This record gives sequence, structure tokens and C-alpha cells, in this order.
Amino acid sequence: MKTWTALSSTNEDSRWQLLSEALREKGMENEFVPSTIEISQIENLETFAVYDHIRLSSRIAPQIMKFLKVQSSWTTLLGVVDGMNRTEHGWWPLCALYESFGQVLIQLGQDLDTRGSVLVAGAGGAARTAIAAMFKAGFQNFLVTNFFQEEADVLIKEVRARFFGLNIQWVPMEKIVLLPGESSVIVNCTPSVEENALLVELSYLNFLKRPGFLFDLSRSAKPSVLVQEAIDAGVRSVNGIEFAARTDVLWAKWGFQTDIDGEAYREKLKSSFV
Repeated sequence: MKTWTALSSTNEDSRWQLLSEALREKGMENEFVPSTIEISQIENLETFAVYDHIRLSSRIAPQIMKFLKVQSSWTTLLGVVDGMNRTEHGWWPLCALYESFGQVLIQLGQDLDTRGSVLVAGAGGAARTAIAAMFKAGFQNFLVTNFFQEEADVLIKEVRARFFGLNIQWVPMEKIVLLPGESSVIVNCTPSVEENALLVELSYLNFLKRPGFLFDLSRSAKPSVLVQEAIDAGVRSVNGIEFAARTDVLWAKWGFQTDIDGEAYREKLKSSFV
């Protein structure tokens, strides 16, 4: 039986229990064990020797990656991981969110206007992953907005150094409404909460060419003001639950060598947020 855990700054235990159940339904005996480990106290990865698989949030991952002895060249280039599998050679990190973005972008295909820019809200691991996936899909011009410019500056510096030919620049929150309508995609990597003033600024969608696309990575039973405005404006959208379901299906295959039904799992995951 495989034992696994998750390290995150937020509690998603109900999601992991749902995935554990989906794996058991496919005959994979496994146990999800909620972590009680204090991240700041970790000095090496021996603490996790009892686990076969670990899921990582974008905020926690950088603190864990520094202990890794080996990783793929692409993971190094991406600078983001969202899980690790224990192998005979040690822990091997991968990023299912990046692959999930790739799946969605391939499905959209010609509907995407890569001549337009991509406006990314946020400056964490999810934002880095979105930029990398969009760049691989053919987008070259990116705009980044965030609550704190210092965080965005770090992201912009690292992205410029890693992806040759990518153009990226900072947009202050108060300047969003002044942007010309030249973006064809918006990616929201910030929380879907009422006190998120950035979502209000983005919801005007003045910068977005119609019909345009919204990729909203926040997961909530109640649509944010940004999602609501996108629906009213006829903007096509992919929500955070879709991305969460896709990443979990990928990790089921990567971490447990088990294929679970993506559509059925997505519906169960969606119901758990209601």
C-alpha cells in the first residue's frame, strides 16, 4: 500500500481524501496522511522517508526543492514543482499543473490568438507555470500585475533569464484600466475572495480582445466578480476546479500508476466545493 501526504499553506485535506478514494476505487490501495510537519523545521528530506508520494503547494515547494539532490532539466528551468515521487534514487519532482495547462491549450488550439498578449495576475508558482505553458504554446508578450511589485520584479527577472524571446513587463494595479485592448488571454492566479481588490480592477476586462479567454486558477463554489463579468461579456473561461482535477488525474498516473476517470473525478471535486 502506498502512503502519501501533502505540504501546503492551505488545508486541502478533503480534496486529497477524495483523490485517495478515487484511487481505491481503481484498485490502488493507498492512504493519505495529513501532514503535521512544521515546514520551517525541515532540515532534510529524511523526514518524509515513510511516504511514497508528496503533493506540494506553490508556496511550500521552493522550501522543499532546495533539499533535492537531483531533478530534471525542465523542472530546473521551470522553477516550479507541485509534487514528488520517491524512487530508488531519491525524490523526483514534477509539475502536473504545467502539463495540465498544456492539455487545455492543445484542446483550444486555433481558438487562441497568440498574437495578443497574456495578462497574468499573481507572481507565485502558478503564475510562473502559466507563463511557461503559454510561451510554449506560442505567446511571446506578457503583462504581470500583482499586489506587491517586489514579488513581480523577481518573477519578471527570472522569467526573462529562463525563456529567450519572451517579452514581459509590470503593470501596476491602478494602471490596468488604462491598458489598450491588446490582450487575448487573462490568467488569474490570485485568491477568489471578496477582499481581493485586484479582481475588481481586472473585471472591467477593457484590456481583453473579444471574445478572449480567462484562465482562473482560484477554486471556489461561488464565482468571483472576475468570473461573473467574464461570463456576462462572453469571454470563454477555464476554472480552477478544472485545473485541479487535471493535475490530480496526472498525479494518479505518475505517483500511483493508476488511471482514474477525469470527468467523474472533476464532478466529485466540483461538488466538494459547494
